[in-house]
Amino acid sequence: MPASARSLRAAALVLILLAAACSGTDDGPATAAPETAGTAEMQHGQETGDMAGSGHDGSGHHDHGSTLEVAEGVPVPTVAIEVAEDPVDGWNLRVLTTDFKIVPENVSTAHIDGEGHMHLYIDGEKVSRLYGEWHHIGPLAPGEHEVRVELSANDHSAMAVDGDIIDAIAVIVAPETGGRAMDHDHAEPSEAQDPHPSVTAELVDDPAGGWSLHAAPSNFRLAPENASGEHVDGEGHMHLYVNGEKVARIYETWYQIPPLPAGTHEITVALQTNDHAPITAGGTAVETTITLEVSEDEATMTAGTGQDDGGHAMAGAPTRYDADIADAVRTITVDVAGGAPVGGVQRVEVDRGSVVALMVTSDIAEEVHVHGYDILRGVSEGHPAQFAFTAEIPGVFEVELEGSGRLLLRLEIS
Repeated sequence: MPASARSLRAAALVLILLAAACSGTDDGPATAAPETAGTAEMQHGQETGDMAGSGHDGSGHHDHGSTLEVAEGVPVPTVAIEVAEDPVDGWNLRVLTTDFKIVPENVSTAHIDGEGHMHLYIDGEKVSRLYGEWHHIGPLAPGEHEVRVELSANDHSAMAVDGDIIDAIAVIVAPETGGRAMDHDHAEPSEAQDPHPSVTAELVDDPAGGWSLHAAPSNFRLAPENASGEHVDGEGHMHLYVNGEKVARIYETWYQIPPLPAGTHEITVALQTNDHAPITAGGTAVETTITLEVSEDEATMTAGTGQDDGGHAMAGAPTRYDADIADAVRTITVDVAGGAPVGGVQRVEVDRGSVVALMVTSDIAEEVHVHGYDILRGVSEGHPAQFAFTAEIPGVFEVELEGSGRLLLRLEIS
């Protein structure tokens, strides 16, 4: 593949929605029910036990891609997983870590010791990022499947010790008889008691493509351990809809949304009871909707890749990552305090054709302007400017705060 084509592919296909290899429809959030886990055999490497865990005795998973060794003197993080068949649909994954801080807000930025996120693989294919302890896996084809979770640095490098990736593996056996799922979209609404719950949401640009969704419910407890169980006032989970189609169950306050086609998109987060009924307050669904405008330049999905014949993103499709992305992305972070870059103006050399992933944090409200590429992004305290672009134009380009004209960074692209 020519370098220019590969760089465009890296910028444009960082994350794409693919049709699920194993067909099935997500009917609503489900949470781990340990009593249903009898069909899940947990293992790590060649060891088998009640819980899949990580180890560094040479029997762990060896990766042939981008890895990052845990720094000397830094506590070695661990990961263990539990997988349980959901009583209604699919599987529920629980991830337990030690000495590792999950920081979704720093995804696709520079590495910081002891923090990052996780990557989920099913049958060797990377299908999602994990930003919390709980995650729902949709229906799987009958038979045996390997579920693997690895610890990932902010820059998506796999964390490793002596070349062994820090991961955990479970083997699950999907039964021959699927079809447990019921259609909960038409379940009778459940009227909430006072104080009524609410939910707010925001989308944060992911420098590597797509968005990080931050959904925060109030007067409501996320209870993944009780999903598909009996109704309990004030607790449950969330559904994610894109353009009216349900695409995911959400168990945590952060969730990854892959790139979307150019155009206007409605991103809706709705609260659900444990037994999958939509929650209402005063007869109105408790949900929030964000209208997202995606330009042609930002669009990263093309017809025929993860879409149906009509060009619509397929509901329930897993997220898949381009394996070449980690090597193609150059991550740059700039911290602004009092209107000036901390540590002074950086000058960064970038290979032409690579992807620049830029994150700017600021304690004041401003706009970040990348000259020459005509990129303008808002930034304020607690809301970093995070975006990515392909460095196709050679030369020296200034990155500044548009309002004050303060120079932050010089990019030398050659």
